[in-house]
This record gives sequence, structure tokens and C-alpha cells, in this order.
Amino acid sequence: MTVAAHTPRIFIAYAPRAGLRCALAYLATVHDVYGWFTGPGPEGLESRYFVLEDYYGTGPTRCVAARDDELHSGWIPDEARCHALAELQDAFVHEWLFYRGDPAAAAHVQRYVQSELALGDVNVRFERLARFDPAQPTWTYASPGFEDGVLEALAAEWPLDYAARYTGERHPA
Repeated sequence: MTVAAHTPRIFIAYAPRAGLRCALAYLATVHDVYGWFTGPGPEGLESRYFVLEDYYGTGPTRCVAARDDELHSGWIPDEARCHALAELQDAFVHEWLFYRGDPAAAAHVQRYVQSELALGDVNVRFERLARFDPAQPTWTYASPGFEDGVLEALAAEWPLDYAARYTGERHPA
């Protein structure tokens, strides 16, 4: 792995009247991109671990994904990468997101209610919303180095409602 592989890149889209649209965190290696995403889908809250194999290579990119409970099921043969994915997801959720049903999230829920913002099953930590650009109907945040092509490749494959709504507009850090 390269040093860049240890610096997560993130993208989050939030609509104040609809709630979280998608949250994506990934790491990059010389050839691949791998990470985790979550958001609402047709059947409710969806989340997956993923690998975009050969994303930076010369051949076609292949997307493989696994549900959260399938992380250590052999969907990828690299157990070290599975551990890195679990750590990435844990750190990303801890820093950026909260789950409405978590008793420890009561203060976040109260701030959303007081601000008349939409709450979903998973939400952006209230204090992080200040980093989003509120000029558009869907507020977005992208970390430095985030690659729009990663979002486009995933949006073509993932089960999130946000797939059809991506416009390429985002607010850099």
C-alpha cells in the first residue's frame, strides 16, 4: 500500500428536507479504490463495502461489493484489506455520522429537530453540516483529493437512491 492509501477521501450529500442522500469514504492504492458507502435505497437504509478493482489500471474497472455483515465472507481474498475496510468504516462513522436509533445520539437528534432538518436512519453529525455548501437543494461536502470518477463509477452500480441524482456539483473542503 502507498501512503495515499491511508488518507481517506470522502463525499457526503445531504438534503435538508429529505435527509442524508449518500455518504462515501474510500482509500486508494496504486491500482484499486476500496471503501464503504451508505444511504437510503428503495428498500430502506443500504450500506456496502466495495472495491473498484483496477480503477487506476489500464484494463476495465470491476466493482465488487459486500453488505456490512459479509465483510469477512471471502468476497475479496485479502483479509488485511477487510480489516482496513472495517477500520475505515468505523472511523468515518465516528467522525461524520450518527444513527438516529443510537441512544448516544440524542443531542444530535435534538439539534436536528430544533433546526427543522430532516432526520433519517443515518445522519451527518450536526456540527459537520457547517462544512457543507447550503446554496444548493442538496448540500455536499467532498474532502481534498476526492475523485468525482469514483462516485460516478459507484453510482452506476450501487443500490442508493442518490445514483440517479448525482450532478457533479460539490463543495470542496
